[in-house]
Amino acid sequence: MSETGNVIIAIVVVNVLAIGGIFYGLNSDEEDLDTSTIVTAKLVITFGNLDGNNTMTFDSVTTSESTVYGLLLAAQTQGNYSVTATTHYEWGLFIESIASWGNCGGCQNEDGYWWTYFINDESGQVAANRQIVNNDDTIEWLYTNEY
Repeated sequence: MSETGNVIIAIVVVNVLAIGGIFYGLNSDEEDLDTSTIVTAKLVITFGNLDGNNTMTFDSVTTSESTVYGLLLAAQTQGNYSVTATTHYEWGLFIESIASWGNCGGCQNEDGYWWTYFINDESGQVAANRQIVNNDDTIEWLYTNEY
């Protein structure tokens, strides 16, 4: 192989390693979570944009996906609602819509509103699929325009 060919191969190898290192660094702060524990918790879904009947409450939801997102999905059948979500490469999973409210094709949408969650009255600090739920926790999903 010629010297030029060796240089090109070396450049390609260095670039592949550099790009791999960048992608590894983007995900290195995410430890492996065990989300397979069966939990039972309370789920409240509040539509901050609606007057009157604006809350769905599920006093006892059991799921084998012990995250805030898993609990929301587990209550879908009981509550007869759908959930859409998207994954952001840096921040994780975001809820786009619940019960046809939010940012999805065909959804009802209020300008400036989004879905956020609280766990035991504390604002969520990580993506919904990364927040572990424990037995007897209370999870509230809120469609809001307030920070």
